[in-house]
Order: sequence, then structure tokens, then C-alpha cells
Amino acid sequence: MKQFNVNDSVIHFREGLATIHGVNKMNNRDYFLVRINKTNGETIYVPFASANDIIRAIMTKEEADDLLRYIKTIKKEFNTNTKQRRDAYKRRLASGSVKEISHLYRELYFYYQIGGEGNDEIKLGPVDFELLNYAHNMLMDELALSYDQPRREIEQFVEKRINEL
Repeated sequence: MKQFNVNDSVIHFREGLATIHGVNKMNNRDYFLVRINKTNGETIYVPFASANDIIRAIMTKEEADDLLRYIKTIKKEFNTNTKQRRDAYKRRLASGSVKEISHLYRELYFYYQIGGEGNDEIKLGPVDFELLNYAHNMLMDELALSYDQPRREIEQFVEKRINEL
């Protein structure tokens, strides 16, 4: 079980980038007070006992490099069945696994690489884009911390880093 501390940046499996800003005891149970970054301060109570099922530590630089090497191996695999595709997107996001989320990042990359909205091969709707962009932003937020790079510059940094590895 990973040990978390106050002031640790973490990834909340459903909400994305967050910070542990305190601990609290309620009904004889200990909780981390996790402030979600994207909602400007919404706090979620995460039980100590199940913390590893809800949050995870930010990747180290070495783990980020390993992930980028992995991302290079992901092949294009668009599912044309809308319901199956969206269910798969939701499962990957809910998993909390950075590798699963990186598949969505890569799918968005491939979509734009082959012509984006003007191509006949793939038709993505607003819900698809919402899920893919959410995964993209979650991954970029984490990589900005892992590589200690400004968030506004991380996308270019990641593209360059993928090519270097």
C-alpha cells in the first residue's frame, strides 16, 4: 500500500490532478482530504483503507519516460461501434491506470494525424471528444509535474521526448 502525505500531488482516478491537503477522522475512520485541482478546490474525502483504489502518486520522471516509450508502441485501433467505443473509453478512464489513459491520448493523436474531422474513416461525436480530451488533459497535467515543465509547454515537450526515446 502506497503511503500518502499531506501536500502530495496525486491523481484521483475519476477527477484527475489533485492535492492531499489534510487528514480527518470521522466515525473512527481516517480520511485524506483531497482537493481537486480542476474544480478550484472541491474536496473529496478518501478513506485511508481504500486510498490506493481511488488515488495514485504522480509518476516519477523515469516512470514518465517508460510511459512515453510505451505510448510509442500503441497502434491505431478505432472502434466504429459508438456504444462499444464510448464504453471502452469510460472503462479506461475509470481504471486510473496511466497506461489505459495513454491509449485515449494516443487515439486522439491518431485521429488528428489522419485528417481529423474531415476524414471519412472515423466519425467521433461530442461525447467522444469530451472523453478523449479529458484523458489528454489528465495525462498532460501529470506529465507536466513529472517532468517539472510548465503546463502550457508540456504538449510540445512530450512530442519531442517521444521522438527522442
